[in-house]
Amino acid sequence: MLQTKALVFEKKPLAKVHSILTSQGFTLTGIDESVKYRAPLRDSSTESIYWLEIPIDQNASGPNDAKLGVPSLYGEMRIPRPVKEAAESKLYEIADYLRNIFEKKVAPPPAQKPHNSSMAKDEDEMKRLGKEMESMPTNTELDESGWIPDPIQYESKS
Repeated sequence: MLQTKALVFEKKPLAKVHSILTSQGFTLTGIDESVKYRAPLRDSSTESIYWLEIPIDQNASGPNDAKLGVPSLYGEMRIPRPVKEAAESKLYEIADYLRNIFEKKVAPPPAQKPHNSSMAKDEDEMKRLGKEMESMPTNTELDESGWIPDPIQYESKS
């Protein structure tokens, strides 16, 4: 057994626990009372595979809740220190995901100014647009110079 205080042992929704563990490379083994999640850890120096296993108590307080049990690490050979450290690191990572998913408070969306149904979003922009419009030629001036006003906003009656 691993001596770790990483994992949070209070009950959590089973679907969330399952999602986090499977995203971390664990596979579900067992059914009913003996549900466990297992993940392989490979020691690159010996090419041996060790198994990190986390039991789940599904009857924590309801069928949709899960309580993590004490994790264990095992293999065919004596477990090297780097493999133990990798297992503890993985457990701390899982604990962090579990804490963050349940303790994270959703921040309200930033306040947005309501749309005011105008071309300008504020008074400064309205002044700037007004100055731009003053320098624009009128439809009459465009007609006199041979240009066609765009967009044509009205049609003459003649």
